[in-house]
Amino acid sequence: MQGNDGGLPGDPVKAAAAILLALDAEKTPLRLALGGDAVDFLTAHLDSVRAELTEWEDVSRGTDFDTE
Repeated sequence: MQGNDGGLPGDPVKAAAAILLALDAEKTPLRLALGGDAVDFLTAHLDSVRAELTEWEDVSRGTDFDTE
C-alpha cells in the first residue's frame, strides 16, 4: 500500500510492524496506541481521569472502613 486514502494519518504497514514489535517484547503492553492522534487522545483522557480522581479523592477514600 502506497500513500494514504485521503487524509488518514496512520500507515498500516508501520502499525503492523509496531504490533509485531509489541508482541515480541519481553513485556508485551496491555494497550498499544497506534499513531500520534491516538497518543494525544489517550494522554488527554488520562489527564482528565487523573484530575477527576484527585478532585474526588477525599470522598473516595472516605468510604473505607474506619481503622481502630
